[in-house]
Amino acid sequence: MNSINRRQFLTTIGGATAITMAIPAFGSTTDIVAPAVTSLYVKGLVMVDLGDPDVLRLGFPKAPGHKATLSVLPQSGTKQVMTIKGRGMVEAKPIASADTRILVPELIRMKEFYGDDVKSHVDKCPGVISIPRSAIRSITANELTAARYTFVRTDSGEEVRTFRPRQVADAIKIELSSAGTLKLDSGKVNIPLNTAREMRIEYTAESLGSADPFADHFQHFFPYIERPAALDFDVVPKRIGGASSPTPHAGHHFMMVDAYILCSLVAVP
Repeated sequence: MNSINRRQFLTTIGGATAITMAIPAFGSTTDIVAPAVTSLYVKGLVMVDLGDPDVLRLGFPKAPGHKATLSVLPQSGTKQVMTIKGRGMVEAKPIASADTRILVPELIRMKEFYGDDVKSHVDKCPGVISIPRSAIRSITANELTAARYTFVRTDSGEEVRTFRPRQVADAIKIELSSAGTLKLDSGKVNIPLNTAREMRIEYTAESLGSADPFADHFQHFFPYIERPAALDFDVVPKRIGGASSPTPHAGHHFMMVDAYILCSLVAVP
């Protein structure tokens, strides 16, 4: 196998028609004893579509100033980072029953505002990654907001009583079958899951832009859901407790803000 350096790798990503990321930095699939699962962490303005009994979809809504990236920490070598675009999917051997229920109580659920009849249009997002449910061992909240949140209606300012105030999921961890491949950019980039120790997806704003970006950015979800006519109102998150000016700093895993979050995940329905 021909070796390429990091700069050549990034150039190849930008102009390739089809590549497989099984280069020395990621290790060879013949050299690595694959773990049972590969951890995929997800953070930011991401829609987690739970409506399909066979496939879980991660949708990246159109949001000016936001950038979707994937970082891959290989079994050996250095971390690689690339921009996510277009359609992607995971092809992997089953490790769980396809009808296994996925329960993450910390996730913000759109049905908490609009009831069970709310519908997902995540498939219309500019970027979507599809994952067979049978390839998922578990999904858990990996990071929670430091503060508790409630939601209020933008038309009346009233608190949404059907939402349970709580610390919400700031990031989730998806344990995937390692016997498979993550395909990105409509199949142009292929990442064997058994070459990765962990992967991290982040879709957040490149700058704050306001004192409360969580509230400002939440509006980007609404074009991708269909609400019952009687419940056609928007909602906005409201931090419970005192406010302070946010100060950006680098966290252990993702970009974080003291007492605030830039963007948060939601689940549909």
